[in-house]
Amino acid sequence: MKVKIWDGMVRLFHWGTVLLLPLCWYTAETGLMEWHMTCAYLMMTLLLMRLLWGFIGTTTARFDHFLRRPGAVIHYLVHWRHHKRPYFGHNPAGGYMVVVMLLLLMAQVVTGLFATDDILTEGPLSGYVSGQVASILTSLHHQIFNLILASIALHLTAILFYRLNGVNLVEAMVTGYGFTAEGRRCNAKAPVRWMLPLTLTSSLVLFGLILPLW
Repeated sequence: MKVKIWDGMVRLFHWGTVLLLPLCWYTAETGLMEWHMTCAYLMMTLLLMRLLWGFIGTTTARFDHFLRRPGAVIHYLVHWRHHKRPYFGHNPAGGYMVVVMLLLLMAQVVTGLFATDDILTEGPLSGYVSGQVASILTSLHHQIFNLILASIALHLTAILFYRLNGVNLVEAMVTGYGFTAEGRRCNAKAPVRWMLPLTLTSSLVLFGLILPLW
């Protein structure tokens, strides 16, 4: 029996990130810095939407649903073979992986606001810090991207691992529906109706405030 696992906001963030990250890399590598900044601002907007949704969104989107005690993570990793179907939402280990990726993306976006190449391009906030601080943040901006790549590799490895064990995680993220653990038959509970427009409006306000800096 399939149930609703991921709402539209979660899937928008997921696939939006899948699209924007390669675009951010490509535009930086090819020197299209205006487009690079635009993609970065869109990524920032998605991040704000996801962070807000982590507190007011549907059941499986909320941090208090998938962030479990460290002991639960260890138990899951040791006894994963006993789980015939995936968790209702993120499993204990996957929940912490989500937080790690969100933190890395946030750090990447924030350091990019202060980054500079000392020639033609600089972040909108680089003028508010010293040259030394801007240089350090620029270096961090490049190093964090490597950590993001490592986390993506780990994420893809986990998806392949589960697929080889008969669990299709991609389908649920595409359609929103999927199989879940035995005994869990309820759909993801919806938030208050006005929460979605509030989240979208707040995110667009952030984008509108930052875009003029560019």
